[in-house]
Amino acid sequence: MLLMAPHGIAVVADGMGGHPGGDVAAGLAVAATAEALEGAAGRKEDGFIGWARSVMRDGILAAQAVLLERGEQQPELRGMGTTLTAMVMDPTAGAWVIGHVGDSRAYRIRGTTLDQLTRDDTWLQQQIDRDASINRAAARHSPYGHILTQCLGLERPPQPQILSGYAAPGDLFLLCSDGLTGMVEDDVILSIVLDADLDNGSDPQIPVRQLVDAANHAGGRDNVTVVLVAFEHA
Repeated sequence: MLLMAPHGIAVVADGMGGHPGGDVAAGLAVAATAEALEGAAGRKEDGFIGWARSVMRDGILAAQAVLLERGEQQPELRGMGTTLTAMVMDPTAGAWVIGHVGDSRAYRIRGTTLDQLTRDDTWLQQQIDRDASINRAAARHSPYGHILTQCLGLERPPQPQILSGYAAPGDLFLLCSDGLTGMVEDDVILSIVLDADLDNGSDPQIPVRQLVDAANHAGGRDNVTVVLVAFEHA
């Protein structure tokens, strides 16, 4: 995880459990993506989104190349992989771009509504897409829920999801690993963040810690990474 608040950059990566070097993969992917995004962070409002979308895609693919190269250099790390969800924002205009591969997630909280912005790259999500009648609440606890259909680090190049838009004053963006979403329901996540009353100057670290605690209290079966980004421009 990396947060570069002055540049409007946040990156979350979750190394694949059961694969060699998951922590190495996550660290390399975060560093490579953040390095690329620093070039987009200083872009002026005019053309920011188009520029940042291109840089985001290139940065994620550069991270993929870094992982493959390291695997060639260190055979014991071959097959390492990671998810990645990254965000860069123009803090003046509120323009944002999110890049995503895997099953970490990005959410937007606007008012009292929590919207999942990214789409999980999982086998289960594919089944839900094919059959809208699947009970999402029940499917959430399926043992097949976290079988990834793509990630960074495998030989097949990923096809990153690139999203963009404009934030409204008061919008919050939550980037997190599946260590949170696999243990804590969306309505509980929303309740914890809203109860923090960040609009009145509360410490944003408080809901972040509470989200991590909630995941751990629910069983904590995976590493939990949480980043909360607030857009406060009036």
